[in-house]
Amino acid sequence: MKRVSGKSGQRRGHMHGRRVERRGFVLLVVTVVVILLSLAAYSYMSLMETEQRAAGMFGRDVEARMAAESGIEYVASQVALRQSDPTLDLYHDPARFYNQPMGESEDARGQVRFSVISPSLAGQVDSLPRSGLMTETAKFNINRLLEFENDTDDTTDPLTATSFIPNMSEDICNAILDWIDSDEEPRTGGAESSTYESLAVPYSARNAPMQSIDELLQVQGVTPELFYGEDANRNGRMDPNEDDGADSLPNDNQDGILDQGLRDYLTVSSRERNLQTTGEDKININNGIVAEMFDLIEESFDTETATFVTGYRLTGDQKADSQAQGKMTIEQQQMVDWIAKNLANGELGKVTRGGMDLSNPPQASFRSIYDLIDAEVQVPVNGANQTLASPWTTSDPAGLLEQMLILEEMMTFLNDDFIDGRINVNMAPREVLLAMPDMTEAMADAILAARPAVDDTTQAAAIMANRRSPVWLLTEGLVDLATFKRLGPWLTTTGDVFSFQVLGHFDRGGPTTRLEALIDATRTPPRVLFQRDLSSLGRGFEPSLLDGRPNDQ
Repeated sequence: MKRVSGKSGQRRGHMHGRRVERRGFVLLVVTVVVILLSLAAYSYMSLMETEQRAAGMFGRDVEARMAAESGIEYVASQVALRQSDPTLDLYHDPARFYNQPMGESEDARGQVRFSVISPSLAGQVDSLPRSGLMTETAKFNINRLLEFENDTDDTTDPLTATSFIPNMSEDICNAILDWIDSDEEPRTGGAESSTYESLAVPYSARNAPMQSIDELLQVQGVTPELFYGEDANRNGRMDPNEDDGADSLPNDNQDGILDQGLRDYLTVSSRERNLQTTGEDKININNGIVAEMFDLIEESFDTETATFVTGYRLTGDQKADSQAQGKMTIEQQQMVDWIAKNLANGELGKVTRGGMDLSNPPQASFRSIYDLIDAEVQVPVNGANQTLASPWTTSDPAGLLEQMLILEEMMTFLNDDFIDGRINVNMAPREVLLAMPDMTEAMADAILAARPAVDDTTQAAAIMANRRSPVWLLTEGLVDLATFKRLGPWLTTTGDVFSFQVLGHFDRGGPTTRLEALIDATRTPPRVLFQRDLSSLGRGFEPSLLDGRPNDQ
């Protein structure tokens, strides 16, 4: 047996040691690589988990937004139903507008809903919103301001009409009048195009009716603070930041009262359809062709009714105060004179209806259909003067209310497709009620006191069912007949343009979308005039507050 030399053994031992060292280094490298890969995998999984959560939150946010937008379309469908059923309650109906589910989810946290709300104008800490809509007729239409300047009653003027509107000054009122009138002559404190064209970003006064209430922000003197008031998040509630002075926005006066902005009291969108529920034209009792009016009324009612209304048009109400009596404008008089002249000289010769000679032009017009109540006319019938008494009298209040509902459905005093700017006496706040001519503070307070509590839906529904016509002010003794007739052209209990907010929200928390919308139902189908996202202002309402009850009820 050979022996391995010492030198050769040392070489082999050295090589063996190097192999051991290389194996240890490889093990270390593998270990480091495994650790790095593990860290990379962990980071990737963490990133994917974060992305998954973000995607889930984004998806929930999209769901909330889709729920809110669906709520707007749902409201449009409900408004469309009301066109054929005027008794449908859109004012406050939790069963219809509160916590409506979008599909069904096994996970309560995944259940998305929408709630339709109208913020309160009370401006108190505990103010609760209504589950329903606000008709724009609950606000004062500033496009009607020019009518006060043309009113022959010296006790009424634009400054008086707007004096109770918060944040409204004489200068702002005059600036609004300058904005909507057709001339370029500024009033005291007002402004015309010459003023606006000198600004850094020049523009001209519209010199026509406003098309949007936001247009007020272009009028001299109307600042965002005056327009929006202290209600920074537009929820109608006094939140802590809205009563802390300058500590946080908005800069409020810290007086314990939430100052509502001009936008909550004013509108340019109040409008009603001047059609019957069926979509047919109403009978215009100011029709210049009196014979045609007689025929239409006789067909829809009876000869007695047609004779009385026509007699009123011919001679006017003998019992009415001269200031309340409807007088014909020059244009109306010229038109009926032309019609009467052509009828009298035509082939038909003398025109008669109900024994009355209709060849001569009528001497009176109606300011509203309420002029018919308790009226008395003296008119020649078959050659002899006769006194005709109105079929609609205050001696039977319950019957009068039912009769007026029929007249409002079938008759009108305008020939337009729409009636603009009347005020809803069932919904308007005190400040808006006082903008009507001849409305006193005592009457406005009585109207507010007569309104049922909103949260008592059963009692409120029963009471308001008997107040579907403004004549309830008369039958319940809140105003006298003369005042009611003077108020007549301004009064309504309905409206076909609605504003509201919609919350898209989840049960048990989660993202919330809040939208504001305006729906015009003067045409069929109703259309969304605008939609605005208020989510950046915050949720505004906890879902549990929308009807004063928790979500799980």
